[in-house]
Amino acid sequence: MKKIVLAISILAFVIIYFLPKEQSKFDKLSAENNSNKVVSKHMYLNENMSNETSIEDNVFVTPEEYLFEAKEIRRCNTIPKTQDELDDWLSKANELGEPYEYIEDVLSRFEHCTHFNFISDDFVELLVKAIKLGSDNAVIELWAISDKEYFQSKGLLELSREETIEHRIKFNKLKFQLSESIALTGGEQSILRLAKEYQNYDPDSGEPSYLKALAYANFGLKIVKDNDIYLKLDFIQRRISQDMKFQDIEQAQVLTENFLSKFGGNGN
Repeated sequence: MKKIVLAISILAFVIIYFLPKEQSKFDKLSAENNSNKVVSKHMYLNENMSNETSIEDNVFVTPEEYLFEAKEIRRCNTIPKTQDELDDWLSKANELGEPYEYIEDVLSRFEHCTHFNFISDDFVELLVKAIKLGSDNAVIELWAISDKEYFQSKGLLELSREETIEHRIKFNKLKFQLSESIALTGGEQSILRLAKEYQNYDPDSGEPSYLKALAYANFGLKIVKDNDIYLKLDFIQRRISQDMKFQDIEQAQVLTENFLSKFGGNGN
């Protein structure tokens, strides 16, 4: 009997002494495995987010969504990105005596922009996507972008003089090409923009083209419904045509007919 009691006591001692240690080892191993799973899951989510937020993927559906994102990125690109940068900026702004309204605007935009997690810094590409989806408003935003903003958006920060000229020409051609694609579907703001811009520069020749400006003005006068745009096009048409040769006016009319044909071919 004593032997049985002694055996039970020894067994109880073993269970009490060794089981917690083994359980502790098991818990530790389990915790490590769970931790690894969390890290792996986090990495997986980051990879997915990276893929999902790539501009190449269709993150947005409508042109309005692409345009909104592009405008917000552009708006936020001109202000400090971190609190330290903001503090440095405020110090310099106070030293320079910047207007109170300007400082308040920057502070407001900084607060606004901290709530956004943008999919890209390349707001130009987002505008291009909006335009390709048919946004006339995105064309206007594209024309408002300076060469400096374009270079920053594309990451073209260290260019030679020749490269700078090359990319500036490329950007100008892009603006005209995209504007024409929207104009021929009836984009009224794009039509007005082309009638204005061709008076200053034609990317095909590097010179003004009053013939193309007149052609787009004539085209717009045939199809636009917005009264304000119509009046502006009418003014452009009258001002340009009075200084043009009859032969050039005829050529412009032929080009206008070509535009109208393409406009009709687009289902209008």
